[in-house]
Amino acid sequence: TGGIGCGKTAVAACFARRGFQVVDADALAREVLASPACIAQMRARWGSSCLTGEGTPDRAWIAAKVFAEPAELAFLEGLTHPEVARRRAEAVADRSKPYVVEIPLLFEKGLAAEFDCVVCVNCSEPVRLRRLELRGLKRTEAEARIKSQMPIDEKVKRSDHVIFNDGDLSF
Repeated sequence: TGGIGCGKTAVAACFARRGFQVVDADALAREVLASPACIAQMRARWGSSCLTGEGTPDRAWIAAKVFAEPAELAFLEGLTHPEVARRRAEAVADRSKPYVVEIPLLFEKGLAAEFDCVVCVNCSEPVRLRRLELRGLKRTEAEARIKSQMPIDEKVKRSDHVIFNDGDLSF
């Protein structure tokens, strides 16, 4: 786990290179979001504005909507999280393999007790903001997303291990 822009995916890739199976909760959420059942419910609530011209979820539109309106975030999480949890459990069912499960909102959703060990990926605020801006977020959007999560210092306190990741992948 860790904050948005701290490099969780890069750290998970390091674990994968060492033989761990990586389960990415965000990837599972994207799959669920694109499912016909989810699309139908989003369209019923928000109209066609939440979809691209091809009929797929417009993730930028949806993000702007849910990060601006807590009730809409609650709706989306209620729609997607149960199925994401089911798929995550299915992905780690074979306990003979070592797994790393990347869950950005691990503590926020009360999931830490499900795991043997929690590793938090952290970085400095300027690096974090720069990474988010490189992803195409405006500074205000990046700051809003950071504020929507538990403070990183609290995640660090609750974790078994911390990886400080101010570097880049060019080493």
